[in-house]
Amino acid sequence: MRHLTNIGLTENESKVYLALLAKGAMSANHIYEETGIYRRNIYDILNKLISKGLATFVIENKKKVFQATDPRRIITFLEEQKKSIEDKEKIVRDILPELEKKFRTKTSSIEAEIYRGEEGIKTLFEDTLNHKEVLFIGAGAYIYLRLPDYWLSYNRRRLKLAITWKLLALESIRNVKMLNEKYVQTRFLPKEFSGPNVIWIYGNKVANVVWIDVPIAFVINNKEISDNYKKYFNLLWNKVAKR
Repeated sequence: MRHLTNIGLTENESKVYLALLAKGAMSANHIYEETGIYRRNIYDILNKLISKGLATFVIENKKKVFQATDPRRIITFLEEQKKSIEDKEKIVRDILPELEKKFRTKTSSIEAEIYRGEEGIKTLFEDTLNHKEVLFIGAGAYIYLRLPDYWLSYNRRRLKLAITWKLLALESIRNVKMLNEKYVQTRFLPKEFSGPNVIWIYGNKVANVVWIDVPIAFVINNKEISDNYKKYFNLLWNKVAKR
């Protein structure tokens, strides 16, 4: 716990995060039983972990069930800090193998997740780096326009990994420079397509990302659903969208 408090998490955030890693998916009541933190503080702590991209939740039987995200998310969190970044990153790298070991052995088989806030959306972008191709329906260059500093870091890694983006983009971003990047293929949807909703398709995952003031994403991990969305993407790409 001392390592996590040294990098900016509070003592209670550290307790909850480590409990989620050790036990897997849990309800708020279960977290209270594991940590002893007052119930009235649990949701506030969970919301802070979610905003930092370190936790997520799903609804099961009308109740929220919380789960830690991949501990590698901590590295990205640290990269955005302005003070003592090198010392903090070393701390995380020292404890990362142990955290990942716990994550792999205890991760729940939950197939749907919700991410909230810019940090949560960054967690999704980090996940796409594990796949060679990412498809977008309704792309509005939101990462480039709203998160320019993060985009530079992310895009360097995307280029190094030669990950292809195929964008079914809004006509309104036709002149955005991001579209000229290497490994980015773009076709444009009719002008009737608009709004802040973007569908991402990569691997067996489909993410419905809504870029409102506090962005939110609903992610489904299911091969059949992903394959159907890929067919829908290809139909739009070949029959509807224009260069």
